[in-house]
Amino acid sequence: MLAASVHLMQGTPYIFQGEEIGMTNPGFTELSQYRDVESLNMYKLMVEEGTTSHDEMMAILQQKSRDNSRTPMQWNSNTNAGFTSGTPWIGIAENYPEINAQTALQDQQSVFYFYKELIRLRKTVPVITDGSYTDMFPEHKQVHGYLRENTDTMLLCLNNYFGKETEVALPESFVALTGQQILSNYGLEGTVTLDKKMVMKPYETVAILINK
Repeated sequence: MLAASVHLMQGTPYIFQGEEIGMTNPGFTELSQYRDVESLNMYKLMVEEGTTSHDEMMAILQQKSRDNSRTPMQWNSNTNAGFTSGTPWIGIAENYPEINAQTALQDQQSVFYFYKELIRLRKTVPVITDGSYTDMFPEHKQVHGYLRENTDTMLLCLNNYFGKETEVALPESFVALTGQQILSNYGLEGTVTLDKKMVMKPYETVAILINK
């Protein structure tokens, strides 16, 4: 869902290594596992010279340290995730036996193939690269919804950022329009007719292409 919400917008998207196979933060539990100078300095400032506890600071680093995005690429389930036969400069997430490139390539429903589809759509659907952007529901608490539009087509993109069902009310001008659902992380692609209200499943993303 996060990938779709970014890659269907304006601008040039980028894919940070490992993102395309669903790599996660490593969840380091010891300060000695970190290499990032900023993280180490922040620990010293907040814990040794401040009022934040060790456990609180470790939880912060698990979420926000730059080292979270610097761990070795997880190629397979071999030692060190197949990255090296030596000692990597920083540790590897313990989930590498399950989350790795080799496993992703073997599963047609994996995050990797979802990213491939996003790249294909950007290359074949012009409105994604040349269309205007309109925020559809700026006040909605759960859904980031936007419209991409050019002279020929409209692309309605809806993304539910929360793990619970919700609904959005479409503008009257969209009711009864027919479009092609070209992307979904629930596998529900095909022709759809828009109604006044759309129910969004937990973390659901949909993209509906409408010809003018």
